[in-house]
Amino acid sequence: MEVTTTERRSALQTIIYFPANLLRAMGGASMIKFLIRRILAAIPVLLAILLVTFTLSHLLPGGPFNAVGQRRMPDYMIRQLEEKFGLNKPLLINTPNDGYFPDGDDWKIIGYHTETRTEGGGTGGEVRQVEERVLRIDLLNSQFFNYLWDAMHLDFGPSLNVALRDQNVQVGDEIARRLPVSMQVGVFAVILGFLLGIPLGVLAAVYHNSAVDYVAMFFAVMGQATPGIVLAPILIIIFAVELRWVPVIDQRGQWQAGPELSLYYLQILALPVITLGVGMSAGIARLTRASLLQVLHEDYVRTARAKGLRERVVIYVHALKNAMIPVATIIGPLLAGVLTGTFVVELIFTIPGLGKVFVDSVSARDYTMIMGVSLLYSIFLISGNILVDILYTWLDPRIRFD
Repeated sequence: MEVTTTERRSALQTIIYFPANLLRAMGGASMIKFLIRRILAAIPVLLAILLVTFTLSHLLPGGPFNAVGQRRMPDYMIRQLEEKFGLNKPLLINTPNDGYFPDGDDWKIIGYHTETRTEGGGTGGEVRQVEERVLRIDLLNSQFFNYLWDAMHLDFGPSLNVALRDQNVQVGDEIARRLPVSMQVGVFAVILGFLLGIPLGVLAAVYHNSAVDYVAMFFAVMGQATPGIVLAPILIIIFAVELRWVPVIDQRGQWQAGPELSLYYLQILALPVITLGVGMSAGIARLTRASLLQVLHEDYVRTARAKGLRERVVIYVHALKNAMIPVATIIGPLLAGVLTGTFVVELIFTIPGLGKVFVDSVSARDYTMIMGVSLLYSIFLISGNILVDILYTWLDPRIRFD
């Protein structure tokens, strides 16, 4: 098939103007400036989160090397391990009063300065090297700033947990291995939550103060009031033990293998997703109902009805889009929470995700793992909030970031 000159010119123009069209679709230069401002503003927020998390985690009683199992570790071994992993250094700022002696001298922090002197005067004087002790203070040679420097190079250090330390497990590798597992459950749970919550909230708002509204809100309140630690065992007893529709635990290692379109994967995914999704859908349904009830009394909705538009068009085309703005606000924290793992659900269904690792790191005083997971959660939370701001402009064209 021969390509004409006009088609070639059209294809070339599409390629040339694609960046400009993409920029225009994202909201133009004002959106790009807004994203740059938000990213720059997120840097001090991340630094503050790291500082607070680092300080609080180190203020916990005990340490990562205090005991091995039920036995207390000898003091000399604790000192050796602390020196190996840099835990003998000052916590935040390295000052002479912190008692950190790298040279083992009676001075606080001592460096050595060597210079050549000529004594006796003239050309016949004696030349010799003189060594003098000088005070050298490196204020940033502390645990926090050393960790911050390594984290800026994407090096989150080794895990200090006794169960993982002997295997030389790196925090970054452990997060990379377990995060996809938590994301599998989290993404599907969020999808289920919105697929159930939004229609339920719309029904409750449209049939306000009717039997449909009361039934929908009853299930929404029940779903929100029932915690996962109660709902999950009930689902296991009914569908795994009694009906035997799904396996109790994953015996084939499917979580590490990743998602696939198979019956077994859907079976092991069903109960954790339902446990998380039901609670989310309940909150989304109540928020959708309240927001849609307010929007349905706006003037533009009355105008749309006065034009003779069908009620379905008025609700789903004109009203629902603006009613989604409060619902979109919760997407950021919701995504950050479920993508980094929910400990209760992962523990009950023995899912090898990130939630269980984070809780285990707190009990084991695994400072590097606590910092790594907290930093990841913060990044997800900030990214989710930026995504929400972008969704605002799509839901309501009146919102601009000029």
